[in-house]
Amino acid sequence: MAQIDDELAIRRVLADMTDDQPPAPPSRYAAIRRRATEHRRRQLAGAAAAVAILVAAAIAIPLGLRHFGPQPPSAPSRHYHVSEYPPGPHSPQHLIGYGVVNHLRWNMFVYRQASNFCWGATFPPVPGMSGGCNNWPPPPASNDGNPASDVTAVGTTEQVDVGSTRSDVSYLRIFYNNGQVLTVHPVAVFGRRYAGFFAFPAPYSAAMTEVAAYSRTGELAYAIPFNGDGNISLVRWIPSGQPALPRPATAVIGSGVASGGRWRLLASVGPWGTCFSGRPAGATSCYDQVGWTLGRKATASVTGTMYVESKIGYSYGHARPDVAYLVFTTARGLTTRANTVTVNGTRFFAFASLQQDPVVRWAAYDASGHQLAAGRGTGP
Repeated sequence: MAQIDDELAIRRVLADMTDDQPPAPPSRYAAIRRRATEHRRRQLAGAAAAVAILVAAAIAIPLGLRHFGPQPPSAPSRHYHVSEYPPGPHSPQHLIGYGVVNHLRWNMFVYRQASNFCWGATFPPVPGMSGGCNNWPPPPASNDGNPASDVTAVGTTEQVDVGSTRSDVSYLRIFYNNGQVLTVHPVAVFGRRYAGFFAFPAPYSAAMTEVAAYSRTGELAYAIPFNGDGNISLVRWIPSGQPALPRPATAVIGSGVASGGRWRLLASVGPWGTCFSGRPAGATSCYDQVGWTLGRKATASVTGTMYVESKIGYSYGHARPDVAYLVFTTARGLTTRANTVTVNGTRFFAFASLQQDPVVRWAAYDASGHQLAAGRGTGP
């Protein structure tokens, strides 16, 4: 729990803030774009060379297309109200936005702690501040990269997301599934040398359906968020005027037992890009790619590894269309079969790894059991 020195003064000032913002006007884009109802947190994705070791238990055959993971209620209510206000001339230092979500007041702060930048939210009248810090300074002002990127979310069911913007972004529009549209302006809390920061509320992760970024002259791009893990990720930005494709698809691409605990990993491909998530919960890796290709001579590739516990890694990758499964052999002579499953035209696979038993050999096979390729080392 992060604290700032003037927290008591901040709470006294915030107590005078109002919470009655009228709903934003309907968006002219609502009838044009497909809304995703399928995030975050982008967590750690290791390099392919970091893939270490496999579990002795075989990986179960994927169970087909499905949505899996922490989710809001099966029929979440759309009878909610959200609001967001920018800081005024007499607002507390470091405030970038405040408002209401489901009658819950919120205030978001972004500040520096030594050389790192931190964020924190207060939810009056609850005392204290919740948030965290990154182990690096605030991002510098730049016109390169995505129009906006999310940093993290604070809260449980109702949450507030905080992120940063590109220098040419004048404002964002946040679209919700109840018809509300919030216009959010980035705040140069660290001065013009650094990126501007913004905050927006969400009554639950699937309530937010789109974020659009605007310059002074018009719309730059828009993003369909990934929220399949109960959070919100803005990964792939689509140029203005282009459709929100491909259509969403999610499949279990691997499951098994690692160090006595069951795990499952999913690949979700849609207008948000490609996201890998599952159980144990707590790790999600997202990419802006929707079509995955291999080198001319490659058979399969381990894309990355997510580490939820220090000794266990959950690895994922993609393979050629003719690869039905891969077999990995560890230093102890144990073998694990990783079946491939197609999601939106790409064949994915997944397996769990243990640090104390490294992979020494791998082989790829087609549906008839014919070996297509083999090699030594940590993976294809």
